[in-house]
Amino acid sequence: MSISEESGTTGKDAVAFVVACILGYLVGKLLPAGPWAVYTSILVGYHLFLAWLVITAEHEVGFSLPIVSTIATHLACLGCVVAILLARRYIPFFRYFGMGVAGLAIFERGWLFVKTKPKETPAPAATPAVTSTAEDYQEWMRLLAQRKPSSMPPGTSMKAEYEKWLLARAQSHAAPSQD
Repeated sequence: MSISEESGTTGKDAVAFVVACILGYLVGKLLPAGPWAVYTSILVGYHLFLAWLVITAEHEVGFSLPIVSTIATHLACLGCVVAILLARRYIPFFRYFGMGVAGLAIFERGWLFVKTKPKETPAPAATPAVTSTAEDYQEWMRLLAQRKPSSMPPGTSMKAEYEKWLLARAQSHAAPSQD
């Protein structure tokens, strides 16, 4: 499987990447020479390419995270881009390959803008409807008073133990009437 198949990009996306980079370059040329021209050109190219990827996505587009988390993660991605831009003096041939930073938009699109279905919670297990009476509760309290605290299985709650006991009691009372 090729990288383009894994990331969901096509030949049109490559053309859009080049166009976004050229447009970003042209916007950067409108500004006075300096670091802001470089930052602006790459950030414009990045956002244009990201917008293209989101608009033309073949999958259902939506936020994979809550909106605040999506914004925070997008800002973190931009922080990575800006960090690379700040290191441009130390990266050889950055002027030729600097717009390649906009390619990080592919990863951001796959991370933030792929709509995920909420996890379906399984339906609670059907528990038989057993009603409890005051007499049942008094009998349970007598049983607890006679029982050692260490006799309860570890990891079970008192409520679960009571429901289990109540079900067994209801079944034992129902058994003689079935004969």
